[in-house]
Amino acid sequence: MGPASAEADRLRAMARVATRFRLNASHLSPDRLAWHLALIRDALEGTGLARPVVIDLQGAKVRVGQYPATSAVPQRVELHLAEVSDDPAIIPVPHEAVFAQTAVGDELHLNDRRVVLRVVGRSAADRLEAETLVVGPLAAGKGLNCPSRVYELPRVTARDAAAIEVGCRFPDVEFAVSFLLDGREGALFRPLIGGRRLIAKIERPPAFAALAAIDEAFDELWLCRGDLGAEVPLRDLGPWQSRFVASFPQLRKPRLLAGEVLGSMVQAALPTRSEIVHLHDIEAAGFDGIVLSDETAVGTQVPAVVRFLEDWLATTGE
Repeated sequence: MGPASAEADRLRAMARVATRFRLNASHLSPDRLAWHLALIRDALEGTGLARPVVIDLQGAKVRVGQYPATSAVPQRVELHLAEVSDDPAIIPVPHEAVFAQTAVGDELHLNDRRVVLRVVGRSAADRLEAETLVVGPLAAGKGLNCPSRVYELPRVTARDAAAIEVGCRFPDVEFAVSFLLDGREGALFRPLIGGRRLIAKIERPPAFAALAAIDEAFDELWLCRGDLGAEVPLRDLGPWQSRFVASFPQLRKPRLLAGEVLGSMVQAALPTRSEIVHLHDIEAAGFDGIVLSDETAVGTQVPAVVRFLEDWLATTGE
């Protein structure tokens, strides 16, 4: 759910084809998160379509601070240890670990690799100079990662704790934890969520070596290809997915697939033929479901997505 679906009629239509809604807490203040939860509750009350809501927690991920949205990052930029910037040439990054661990020559991937920077200098302990290798769009809250480094961040952030506090005011709320490393995050989050379901998002290479522990500590696993595709070379994304699928016989919890499953439908009224075949392959591989994101959060074709899924589910009998 997002700006494109934040109205009662659209939520009711989506509930006919969805088992749950998802809210990305990375892009919502506590007040806005509560507003969205109340909107879903009120829209579905008395309809027989009540659905759980998954609050997608930011987890140990570096994100850009408040930054003026641009369609093209400048050719030369600086990264500052700061919360806010009003200059497109200065990217605020409110994470000390980035400045402590990044070195000249490192590549930085932003906004799911839509922007790629190379660090060329350091003007101060809290300022990095970079050249833009791949020019693309950037806005506040977009992710940042360095393929050659794992930044040392708190596993339970203050932002996540605030989102959990809001979510626990509402019934039928679940929580998804982003950027797991080894499954120990389960023991950190369980005491905070009061017995609610806890979902593991698999999107960093270290997590693949700990799938058994993650399966034990969480109630459900999502393979999230968007951020994983920014962590590993794109050409390797298929083998990483195959590695996850190969683990299915040893996993006991439901497994879902996320990341541009119907990506063309952000703009198009029908999926591509490739996406149709992909849906078949997802089911054949043994996934228990899919997670949509931009398709229904910010897309221009939300009613078309709902109509397609209604037809697909009626045809497949799922």
